[in-house]
Amino acid sequence: NMLISSHLSRSLPNKVALAMRRQQLAIATMGESRTSRIQTIPFSTSPARDTALVGFIGLGNMGFPMCMNLLTKQQDGGPLVSIMVLDTNPDSAASLAAESNGRAEVAGTVQEIGAASCDVVFTMLPSCEIVQSVYNDLLQGADKPSNDRSTLFVDCSTVAPSISRMVHNEVIKKGHSAMDAPVSGGVKGATDGTLTFMAGSDAVSLEKAMPYLNRMARAVIHCGGSGTGSATKLCNNLALAAQMAGICEAMNLGEALGVDPIVLADVMNASTAKCWSCEVNNPHPEVAKVRGMTAAAKNYEGGFASKLMLKDIGLAMEAAQDEGIAVPTGASTKELYRMIDKRGLGAKDFGVLLQFLRGE
Repeated sequence: NMLISSHLSRSLPNKVALAMRRQQLAIATMGESRTSRIQTIPFSTSPARDTALVGFIGLGNMGFPMCMNLLTKQQDGGPLVSIMVLDTNPDSAASLAAESNGRAEVAGTVQEIGAASCDVVFTMLPSCEIVQSVYNDLLQGADKPSNDRSTLFVDCSTVAPSISRMVHNEVIKKGHSAMDAPVSGGVKGATDGTLTFMAGSDAVSLEKAMPYLNRMARAVIHCGGSGTGSATKLCNNLALAAQMAGICEAMNLGEALGVDPIVLADVMNASTAKCWSCEVNNPHPEVAKVRGMTAAAKNYEGGFASKLMLKDIGLAMEAAQDEGIAVPTGASTKELYRMIDKRGLGAKDFGVLLQFLRGE
């Protein structure tokens, strides 16, 4: 492993350790075989390119596969990437580092990533409070850049637009740049590298982020300035919650009326009820197994947690209240997911609503 050890990194001044790390990472990366297990797309044979240092905080169901795609989906003309990772679950961070062929190391603290002069730092975190805490620690470590090598901080978490704007303002004060870029596409999209990113930023930050976002995305949509990505994501998930509730009710009713759930799903997916919750993440276990879906086929494990959907609907409802907008369907779905969470099913994929409606 060509990476500098954490002990050595901490024993040297930050900028000296960083320079040594960048140099050794570049040598290690350029020397890798094109058939390396982690490198699924061959490097370009063009002259040497810089090695970009990326930080990634939050390696849950979404963050882990997103981070892996940053490493594996090397694109011709794009920067070589080495990554500093961190998660509250040390096993998750260690697992990613073990699969990286020496191109990822586990950071000791959030401040360590902030002080590393990364080109880009991604965060994928579960709540507004955690985002605020993590960025407070990141920016404590991030000195104002002494040259033009500033860091772009990209928050992919689903949070209130006000939080995104606050983070943006604090990052700007430090001389760096920020983008809110929440995603849609679920765990499957994160794994396949087909996410949709909803970007709230200026044009310069978006251009800087694109070589990295493209490794994880099917689409990157510029929604406007700071906070607009987060606002767009809340609107999307407000609709998604209602969509899943409708599919669960229809699947439950259809089966009670004697319709084969697989037939019903096929008809709906060929008709006007076709949607992501029916076609990609169908909540019926039999449909999920036959059609090669994941969460419902695995007892609703490993998908988009119901407690996170409850959080997102709550944020959307708060925003609607602030703007004086009526969202009666949102209120109904929020109550459903509140009861699901109270039943102890908050960690299950949000398609578990079907099981809840059956009284199981």
